[in-house]
Amino acid sequence: MLRFRELEATALHAGLGVQLIDEFASVPSAGVETPPLAWTAIDIDIDDGGVWRAVDPAVLAVARTAGGVIWYPWLEHHADARGLPPRKYRVRVAADMFAPRYRYDADGVEVLVAPFDDVDPPASAASAPLKLALLPAASYPFPPAVPVLHGRVVDGASAPVVDALVSWRDPALQTDRVLSDADGEFALPMRRAPRDVSIDVLATRPAPGTGRSGTVVVRIPPDLSIFHIISIS
Repeated sequence: MLRFRELEATALHAGLGVQLIDEFASVPSAGVETPPLAWTAIDIDIDDGGVWRAVDPAVLAVARTAGGVIWYPWLEHHADARGLPPRKYRVRVAADMFAPRYRYDADGVEVLVAPFDDVDPPASAASAPLKLALLPAASYPFPPAVPVLHGRVVDGASAPVVDALVSWRDPALQTDRVLSDADGEFALPMRRAPRDVSIDVLATRPAPGTGRSGTVVVRIPPDLSIFHIISIS
């Protein structure tokens, strides 16, 4: 087995690395990528002839680096890897107070993992871990100073829409985004939102062939006390 120091220093090219990032708390422009503080769990699936098969967590060796990366160092390790093709895996995440960004348009994030053995390193290796953005759920503990808009996304029949991407738009500012939950509800932070001007809040959901969307116009701060309904069609 690789010791932690060996994994951190010399073997990060092997297997698969996953880094979970709290998108709200991170500052990409400053190179700050904040890990989630709440409970998270990662599920790994393997492409088994065109069908996703869950990999038993009990057989996965796991290590965490000082930077918060979860590594599966022995994924696709073989006694003899010569001639073996890369295998396709899918990464899925469950998390308290978060919704993975990928859920907007996918069931998980797919990645190819190259085979290797004790003599031959992987023929191709990822230069960095797979980074998965986690968006705040309705239960996220936003700081008291952050204005938060609450509401629900529904379809034309007034049924809740799950995993709709909700954001507010301003071409000159970095805005926030969240996903609606199982009840269609969302809590959208409005950091940097201008005061007492009309702001478009957009909800979108992909659909086969065409996307669906809906918009509500709000003003901050008076509309923070209103529970908004966004209908998409």
